[in-house]
Amino acid sequence: MTRLWCVFLAFAVLWIAGGGVADADVAFPARLTLEETEPGSYDVVFTLPIVEGRKLRAEPMLPPSCHDITEREVGVSAVGHTTTWSVACDPPSLAGEAVLIEGLLGTQTDLAFTLTTLDGRAYTGILRPSRPGFLVPPPPSLPALGGLAVIEGMRRALRQLPIWLLIFAAVTAGARLRALLAGVLAFAVAHTVAQWLGGNGWLLVHPLVRDSFTLVSAALPAVALAGGGDRWRGWLEPLWPATVLLGLLYGGARPEALPPDGLSSSEQVLALGLFGVGAGAGLLLISLAAVELRAVMTLAAGGRWWAITSRVIGYAIGTIATGMVLARLAAFGLLAGEIQRAPIELVLLAFVLGPTLALAGVGGNWAAVGFAGLAAAGLVPGLLGAPLPLAGVVVAGSLLLFGGALAADRPLPSRWVIVAGVVAAFGHSWTTGLELLENVSKSTGAASGAVLAATCVLFAGLAAARDLRSSTPVPAWVLFLGLGVAAAAALWRLADYRIWWDTRVATEAALGLVRVPVVSALLVIVALLAWPRRGRVLKELGVEHRPRVAHWLLLGAAFLLLPIGTVAVRSPFFEPHAPEGEDARRVVANVLSETYHAFNLVDEDELYDTLADNVTGDLVDDLYLDSRRRLKAGTREGAEVTVRDVSVLDIGEPLDLMEAGQGFAYDCRWVVTARVRHLQHVHHRQNIYNGMLTLEIDGDRWKIAGVELRSEDRVVLPWTPA
Repeated sequence: MTRLWCVFLAFAVLWIAGGGVADADVAFPARLTLEETEPGSYDVVFTLPIVEGRKLRAEPMLPPSCHDITEREVGVSAVGHTTTWSVACDPPSLAGEAVLIEGLLGTQTDLAFTLTTLDGRAYTGILRPSRPGFLVPPPPSLPALGGLAVIEGMRRALRQLPIWLLIFAAVTAGARLRALLAGVLAFAVAHTVAQWLGGNGWLLVHPLVRDSFTLVSAALPAVALAGGGDRWRGWLEPLWPATVLLGLLYGGARPEALPPDGLSSSEQVLALGLFGVGAGAGLLLISLAAVELRAVMTLAAGGRWWAITSRVIGYAIGTIATGMVLARLAAFGLLAGEIQRAPIELVLLAFVLGPTLALAGVGGNWAAVGFAGLAAAGLVPGLLGAPLPLAGVVVAGSLLLFGGALAADRPLPSRWVIVAGVVAAFGHSWTTGLELLENVSKSTGAASGAVLAATCVLFAGLAAARDLRSSTPVPAWVLFLGLGVAAAAALWRLADYRIWWDTRVATEAALGLVRVPVVSALLVIVALLAWPRRGRVLKELGVEHRPRVAHWLLLGAAFLLLPIGTVAVRSPFFEPHAPEGEDARRVVANVLSETYHAFNLVDEDELYDTLADNVTGDLVDDLYLDSRRRLKAGTREGAEVTVRDVSVLDIGEPLDLMEAGQGFAYDCRWVVTARVRHLQHVHHRQNIYNGMLTLEIDGDRWKIAGVELRSEDRVVLPWTPA
């Protein structure tokens, strides 16, 4: 049970699905960029801020070998003054030359400098009034570069205490030197690949995920040692799959193998490869030290004393590893606002999919590889922004299916598991990509990190549940895991239904309409009548039949499809009326939400049509221009503003204006949360409005008939809305 407890601990700490801190790049108002377009020819972009209507007086001083070849073009915006031109330099290389900014002295302005060359070299620096120049360094020599990469790789590997604990636990438990060598090679290759992916922004793993997986991997064989058992092999035999995952985690968590400045494309590839060699060499040194220590302790302890010694080592490693995991969890709890979390649903799927595959007889390392491939494929449409039809049904339904089957101790047929697992892995990953695309700066890297973290969890589950098919009864931890995931999926679906109830249903109720769930009602009728009746008939005839799984599936489908296939009908008991209290808050929030979300549409005709559905004709043009201006106010040119959420903070009693033909007026305060995407980062902002809002009934819809604003406030959020 202790081993299983540690596996559950792994699940508990790995729910943070790979998303790193949402890095918001510092936007320097002053910038100088040189980009080589042809040998010796550079495009120059020089931007200075405009403060109190005046441009900072500063000029770039390029090396004497450079001269202008085009006229300087000047562009002026509300916040900056930009000059662009081209220069030619002879000799073509600027190595050893200095770039200066004249006029920074005596100011408080920092200037960001960037130089890129045709061979892939990139130089960056911050020029300050106290140091207004940048000296372009010469290219590094290959021997120096190689030695630095190897030494740096070894140093970083040797400084990782979780890796020490893992290797010592595996060696003490009996891992052979051949397996260690294969694991080291796999780690080095995976680490190099992850470094390259991370350097290109395609993989981002939070260090908490990396350390948690490593420490749990060390704790499991340690617990087995402490208990005197040999079940560690289910976790770390063969060793290389675990080290592949570790290499990807460590490389993705630290994508910067070496400082990138001044390295060409070929030099970067060489540095990454040698850095991986150095990391592998560091692991090899740790492995040899552990093997020698085991040999010495075996000779010293010998016989029965070795069993006691190995238990002591197991207790020590398990205690240290568990303590480090708990310390990192505590730090995460204190700094949760600083960590960008990916959607948890993908990791929850990995929780239950491992035991489900094991019970169905579909296990092994190739299952984890297949899951990773399907999840990676599912990221593509998500990161491209393609919406997933019935996303909530796919996500919640798969978790309910797998979690409910585990909780009920009803193993699913292998073909069901394979088909449902393929759909679930692809669908969950699709929604993960969509969610991260909307919320984080480095969405591709964070999404890849989420898939990697989920793969680690699945690998853990497959290893822990390797013997489940032969276990009778199924261990209690499997039942509780399934029950917990199924309950979480049901609660999330209920939360979605509450939103649906608070918006559409409540709004229509104030109009005297009732929404009838036709599809769900038919499914419930079939489930409660047809299938039980068939079971009773077969029982009376003495015919052997399988448990009635189908009617439970029908009931689950009725629950999942509740908002789908509904029909609004006129209620004979309610008349259209002015909503009050919470009903008024729901109606106003729904009308405002549909109105503001119209500005997310790209097509102008579709935008106007949507506005016309929610705003009276005389107000459409004015509201369109005013709302667009207010949403984009305070943002830099080129920023993309997307409305994410609209909520009503306060609302007063309705003022009946029907006699004047103006409907109902509400004194209210509402907030619009918008995502602002710049070139390099994403942040969220809230516009808080206070004013009088007038609604009127137009057929079967509520429409905005008037807006009188009294105040407006803008707040930049340091967090990402859920």
